[in-house]
Amino acid sequence: MRFERVDILRYGALTDRSLTFRPDAKLHVVYGANEAGKSSALRAISDLLFGFPHEVQDAFLHEASTLRIAAAINGKGSNNLSFRRRRGRKNTIVSHEESEVAFSDDVLLPFLGNVSRQVFERAFGLNSGRLRQGGKEMLANGGEIGSLLFSAASGLTGLSALRKNLEAEAEGIFAPRKSKERLFYQILDRYEHARQTEREHELRSGDWKKLVDAIASTKAEIDRLAVQRLETKHELERLKLLRTLAPLIREIDVERAEIAKFIDLNGAAPSLHKDLTNALDSERKTRDALGTTRDEVARLRGEFGATKVDEPVLKASVRIIGLFADKGSHQRAKSDLSRVRGEVENFDLRLQNHARRIGIFVAGGDLAKHQPPDHALALLATLAAEGRDLERAFSDVVGRVGQEREYLNDIERLSVSGQSIDPRPMLDRLSALQADLIEIERADGIRVKIARGTSDIQLAAGRLSPAVNNLDALLCVPLPDVPALVEHRRLITAANDAMLSAEGRLVSVEEDKATLERDIARLEVVGSVVSRERLAESRTERDRLWQAFKADEEGSDANNVESAIAETDRLADIALSDADRVARHAQLKMRLADAEIALSKALRDEDHARQHLDAALHDFRQSFDAAQVAPSDPDTMVEWRRGIDALAIRRIELHALEDEIAELELAERRALPVLLEIASEIGVSAKPQLPAVALARLLSGNLSALSTRWDEGRSLQEKRASSLNTIQKLAAREAEIGQEIETWKARFAEAAALVGLPEGTTVEMAEAAIDVWRQVPDILLERENRQRRVNGMQRDIEQFAGEVGRLVGETAPDLVTLSAEAAIDILQNRAVAAQSDHKRRGELSSSVDQASLRLRRLEEELSVAEERISSLLSNFSADTDATQLIERLEQRDSAEARLGLCGRRLSEQARGLDETSVRVALEAFDASKADLEIESLEALETAHIERFAELTACQSENERQRRVLETGESAEHAVFQRLVAENEAKDLARTWVVLKLASKMLTGSMETYRDKQTDPVIMRAGALFEVLTRGAFTRLLQEYGSDDALQLMAQRANGERVALDGLSEGTGDQLYLSLRLAFLEDYCGRNEPMPLIADDIFQTFDDDRTAAGIRALADSASRFQTILFTHERSVAEIARAELHESVDIIEM
Repeated sequence: MRFERVDILRYGALTDRSLTFRPDAKLHVVYGANEAGKSSALRAISDLLFGFPHEVQDAFLHEASTLRIAAAINGKGSNNLSFRRRRGRKNTIVSHEESEVAFSDDVLLPFLGNVSRQVFERAFGLNSGRLRQGGKEMLANGGEIGSLLFSAASGLTGLSALRKNLEAEAEGIFAPRKSKERLFYQILDRYEHARQTEREHELRSGDWKKLVDAIASTKAEIDRLAVQRLETKHELERLKLLRTLAPLIREIDVERAEIAKFIDLNGAAPSLHKDLTNALDSERKTRDALGTTRDEVARLRGEFGATKVDEPVLKASVRIIGLFADKGSHQRAKSDLSRVRGEVENFDLRLQNHARRIGIFVAGGDLAKHQPPDHALALLATLAAEGRDLERAFSDVVGRVGQEREYLNDIERLSVSGQSIDPRPMLDRLSALQADLIEIERADGIRVKIARGTSDIQLAAGRLSPAVNNLDALLCVPLPDVPALVEHRRLITAANDAMLSAEGRLVSVEEDKATLERDIARLEVVGSVVSRERLAESRTERDRLWQAFKADEEGSDANNVESAIAETDRLADIALSDADRVARHAQLKMRLADAEIALSKALRDEDHARQHLDAALHDFRQSFDAAQVAPSDPDTMVEWRRGIDALAIRRIELHALEDEIAELELAERRALPVLLEIASEIGVSAKPQLPAVALARLLSGNLSALSTRWDEGRSLQEKRASSLNTIQKLAAREAEIGQEIETWKARFAEAAALVGLPEGTTVEMAEAAIDVWRQVPDILLERENRQRRVNGMQRDIEQFAGEVGRLVGETAPDLVTLSAEAAIDILQNRAVAAQSDHKRRGELSSSVDQASLRLRRLEEELSVAEERISSLLSNFSADTDATQLIERLEQRDSAEARLGLCGRRLSEQARGLDETSVRVALEAFDASKADLEIESLEALETAHIERFAELTACQSENERQRRVLETGESAEHAVFQRLVAENEAKDLARTWVVLKLASKMLTGSMETYRDKQTDPVIMRAGALFEVLTRGAFTRLLQEYGSDDALQLMAQRANGERVALDGLSEGTGDQLYLSLRLAFLEDYCGRNEPMPLIADDIFQTFDDDRTAAGIRALADSASRFQTILFTHERSVAEIARAELHESVDIIEM
C-alpha cells in the first residue's frame, strides 16, 4: 500500500491541509517548523487507517463530530481507493466527496491485511527515541540473534529483560524449594492454620441444655423487673409533675390580680394603645417638619435676592465661548507662521541651487519661467540612451573583427598530416548490434540471480518444518490447500476445546462429589445420624410387634414391644435434639445422588469428545498421505503450506531466468563474428575468446578516435571560408554604425539646444540636466503649497483679532487696551460666571416655590393630627392626659401577655390536664412529703437499672455462647479462611502457569524467528549497514559465543570483526535501523507492503550519517513507501543533495 495523497480536512489545529506524494519519488520528506502541525499529521495517518479513538482528542479547534481525514491510496496491481474517515461508531469510512457515501467497514482489508493499529505504529512507525532505545538495548544484550531479530521485527524492545522478569516473577510465586518469601508457601501456611482452627471449633452439644435453662430463667427475671420499673416510673413522674405545676398556678393567680387593677379600661378599644401612640408621633413629627420648612423658605428668598446677573455678557456668551474655542487655532497659526515662511525660503534656496546647476542665474521663484517643455526633455533622454547604445554596438563590432582575424590566422597555420578512413559504415554496423549488446550485458547478473535463487530455494525448503528434500517431487502430488488446512485447524481446535470443556466438567463434578462425601463423613464422625428411612423402619417394626401383641399371636412378648417402643422413642428424641444435623445429612445425601448422575453424564461426554478429536486428527493426517509427509500441528502446517506455495512461485521465476539466459547466450554467439570483422577492418587485434561486450567497448573507443580525425580533416577549409565571410560582414557593419553615429550627433545637438544646453553638450551633461529638470516641478509645487498656507494663516489671525475687538466694545469697554488673547480669556470667565448666576437664580426660584408648597401641606397635616387625637380621647374625661393613658394601656397589655404565657406553659407541662384538674390534684399535694417520696423512688429506680444491666449482660453472654454452639461461628470463619486460601492458591497456580508459558512462548518465538529469518534478513541488513556506515563496515556475521548461542558480529572494511558491545552508540543506532529496514523489506516482499512513517529519526545523527541514512531509506523504495517527517531544514537539504530529483520535499 502506498499513499498518493493525504488530505487533513479538519483535525487538531489543521484545516484543509493536503500532502501530495510524488509516485516516482524514492523518499518523501515532510518538512515543517515547530508548531507547523507535524505531530497532528502523524496522528492523523493512524486515525485515518484504523479509526478515531473513543476518547475525544484533537478536537480543540473543530467540533468532534466534524473531524475529517481523507486519502488516496493504491495497493498491488490496480487496486486503488479514495476515501474519507469521519469520527463515529459505525460507517466511519465514506467516499471522498461532499455526499460522503458510506463504504463497507472492511474496504481497507485488502490494503491493511491483518495489521492492527498497535502493529502498524510499532513495526511501521519509527522515531528518534525508539531508534535510540533499540540501539542501546541491542548493545546491552550483546547481540543475541533471537532477541535482536524479534525486537527489530516487532518494534518491541527489552525482550531479553522481559523474559528474565517473567522467570523471576514465576520464581517469586513457586519453586520446589520452600521459602517464606514465596507467595505459594505463605498461602499454604494460612491454609494449614485455618484447617487446625476448624477442627478446634467444631460444634459441642454437651452444654446446650444448661444454656437454654439459664437463658429462660434470666429472661423471666428481666420481665418481672421491667414491670416493677414501669410502676415506679409512673409514680415518680406524677410527683415531679405536681411539683413543677404548683409554682405555675401561683403565677397565674398573681397576674389575674394585676389585671383586675385596670378594670376602668375595659371599655377601651383593643387598638386604642396603638392608634393613640401613632397619632401623637404623627403630630410631633409634623410640628418639627413645619418649623424646618419655614426656616428654609426664608433662607431661599434671601439667597434669590442676593444673586445678580451680567445681562450683556449673558446675551453674548455663545459668541464668547465660540471665540474662546478658536483661540487655540489662532495661537497655533501665529506659532506656525514663521516656520512655514522658513519652509518657503528653503524651497527658494533649493530652486536657486538647481538653476545654478543648469547654468541659469535667477531667483528661485522665477525658475519656472525658464523650464523647458516635457516633450523636449523626453526627446533629449531618448537620444541620450540611443547614443549610448550606438557607442556600445560600435565597440562590440570592432572587438569581434579583431577576434575573427586572429582565428583566421590560426586556421592558416594548421596543415593536414594525411588522409583518414571513413568510419561511418563500421559505426552503423556497431550501432545495429547495440540493443543486443545491452541485453547480453545483463547475462552475468541473471546468472548470479539463478545461483542465488537456487541456493535460497534449497535452504528455504530445508528450513521448512517438516523439511522438504525434493521440492519438484512434492509439487507433483496433490496437497491440501491453505483453506482446507484452515478448516482442519478449525475442526481440530473446536474438537480440542470441546474435549477440554468436557474434561473440565468431569473434574468439576468429581470435585463436587468428593466434597459431598467429605461433608457426609464429617457429619457422621460425631455419631450415627438418624435418617428418615431408619426412623420409618423402627416405627414399622414397633407397629408390627404391637399389632401381634394385641392379637395375642404366638411368640409375641411384651418386653419386645416395650423395647421396640423405647428404641423408636430414642431415635425420635435423637432426631429431634439433632434436627439440624439430620436435615443437613439428608440434604447432602440427595445432592450426592444427583452428583453421581452428573458424573456418569460427564464421563459419557468426555468419551464422545475424545472420539470426535481423534476423528478430526485422523482426517487431518490422512490429507498428507499422498505427499508422504508426517504433519505436525495444524498451525505449523498452514505456514508450511504457505511456504510451499511461495517456493513454487520462486521456482517458476527461476525457470524464467534460466530461459532468459539461454536466449542471451544465443544472441552473443550471433554478434561475435560481426565484431571480429569490424576489428579486422580498422586494424585492431582482437582475440576470439574475448567476450562480445568487452570487444564492443574496445571497438567503440577506436572508432570514436577515427571519426574525430576524419571530421577534423574535412572541416578545415570550410572554417577558413566562413571566417573570411564573417570579417567582410563585420567591416560593413562597422561602416554602417559610424554613419548612424554622425546622424545621431546632429539630432542630439538640436535637442540640447531646445532645453537650453550649450553647443558641445555631451551625453553625460544632458542626463544631468534632465535629472535636474525632473526635480524642479515637485519643488515648485511644494513651494506654492507653503505660500498658500502662509497667506491663509495671516488672514485667520487678522479675522480673530477683529471679532474679539468688536465683542469687547459691545460687552466690556474696560478691556480695549488688552490683546485679543487676554481679552477673550477674561470674557470667557465672565460669560461662565453670568451663565452660572442665571442658572442659580432659576434653581432658587424653583426651590422657593417647592418649599412654600410643602409648608402649606404640613399645616394641613398638623390640623388633621390634632383632630385625630381629640377623637381618640372622646370617651375619657376632658382632663385625661394622653401620655399617662398610653402608659396604663401598656401595663395592662403586659400583664395580659404574662398571663397568656403562664397558660401556655401550663398546657405544655400539664401533659393533657386542664387547669381545673391540676388545681384539684394540688389540693392534697404536700411538697415536703413529695420530695422525700421522689428521693426514695429515684433510689429504687437506680437499683432497678443496675440489676437490669447485670441481667442483660448475663443474657447477652448466654446468647453469644448459644450462637457459637448453634452456628459454629468460629469454625465457619476458619472454613471461610481455608476456602479463601484454596482460591488464592488456585489463582497463584494459574498466574505461575501463565508466566511460565509466556516465558517459554517468548523464547520459542525468538528462536523460531531466528531460525526462519536469520540468513536473508542478516544478509540484507549487512548491505544496508554498509550503506549507512559509508563502507566502514561491509557486512554482518553470525558466530557462536562462549555460551554456545549465536551472536551477531560486524565486519569492518579491513576484515576485523567487532562484537556489538564494541560499537559506539551512533553505530549501534545505525545497525538497529538497518535491521528494521531489512525486516520491513522481508515482510513487504511476502505481504501487502505498508508505508514506513519515520519521525525525526536523524536527530542524533551528524550530516554524514544523515546522508547515509537517507540513501538507505531510498534504497528500500522498491519494496515499500517511506515518509520521513522532520523539523530540521538541513535534513531536507541533505536529502535533495543526495537524491536530487528522486526525493519529494513537502513543506507544511
